[in-house]
Formats: sequence, C-alpha cells, structure tokens
Amino acid sequence: MAVYVLDSNFFVQAHRFHYLPNALNEFLDAYEADAFLVAFCLAEPASKIVVTQEVSEPNRKNKVKIPDACIALNVLYVNTIEMFRQLGETF
Repeated sequence: MAVYVLDSNFFVQAHRFHYLPNALNEFLDAYEADAFLVAFCLAEPASKIVVTQEVSEPNRKNKVKIPDACIALNVLYVNTIEMFRQLGETF
C-alpha cells in the first residue's frame, strides 16, 4: 500500500484566508519544527501522534497552533501528560 506524504502547503492553501500571512510563514519556517511534525504524522496517521504542550486556539489568526493544524488535517495529538498515560507510565 502506498504512503502519501502531503507537504505543509496543503494546510496553508486550505487556511490562507483564516490566518495572517506572517502566521503561515512562521508555521512553515524551516527553523521551526511545527509543520514538519504535523506532516510527518500525516504520512501515517494510524501509527503516529503529535505530542505538544500547545493548546488549540481556533479563532487566533496571528499564530498557527499545532493542535489546530492537527485538527484540520485529522492528525492525532496529545499533551505530554496524556502521552505518559497512554504509555502506562507512572511517577
């Protein structure tokens, strides 16, 4: 079975009217990992989950939050505590 990998411009084109241009440029910046993490998990969404401490802010226009990109592309995401819970870790 083929594995499809979409580049981050897929997200940008779909959301270019919601976010300000600077927010999209920051999200796609090569020195930022945000777009790469989402795209990497998008390649195999059944077996990859993004872990982030960011919180969804769907109405925000000046910054693309990782959870909002994940929601838009149907990529699973959790915060660090939830990741530990899912892994069965206890402290």
